[in-house]
Amino acid sequence: MTTPNRQLPTVITLSSEQVSEPSRRQFCAHACQAASLVAVSALLPACGGGDDGGNPTGPSGGGGTTSALPIVNGTVAGRTVSVAVSGSLANPGGAALVQVNGVTPNVFLVFRDSTTAFTVLTGVCTHEGCTVDSFNGQLYTCPCHGSKYTTAGSVANGPANRNLTVFPSTLTGTTLTFNA
Repeated sequence: MTTPNRQLPTVITLSSEQVSEPSRRQFCAHACQAASLVAVSALLPACGGGDDGGNPTGPSGGGGTTSALPIVNGTVAGRTVSVAVSGSLANPGGAALVQVNGVTPNVFLVFRDSTTAFTVLTGVCTHEGCTVDSFNGQLYTCPCHGSKYTTAGSVANGPANRNLTVFPSTLTGTTLTFNA
């Protein structure tokens, strides 16, 4: 006995539901969310991302325009660092970033307080170890995350939470010396 080939009917179920258009309220809510995301993403480079190497381009605050400190090379004998007092250090209010080979730390911030007094600080930020290399006439600024320090080495604005190390110094003629 043979069974005839039966074809089964193909059943296609169509939904009568249609995708509804968003309401005006839903559209406005989604548009506001998208605008918020754009605004937040514009702020993210200031938190260490972006194409600026993670460095803010001129952290604000502290009374003036921040500019790069002049670099002065110092010499070392044992642990004693000597710096020629000239150029940016010649007059009170002047500051420089002193670089020295042979000691650790090897960068120092020098500020001329008066005709006979200087303040020497470590040039290494206490937040994450970056070199503090900018000055606005009142405050030193770390380029990595914007920490600010007074000319006496105190934290003026974080994220750093520890002061810079102070090194006592002596002026003899036109040479400043300090022990690192």
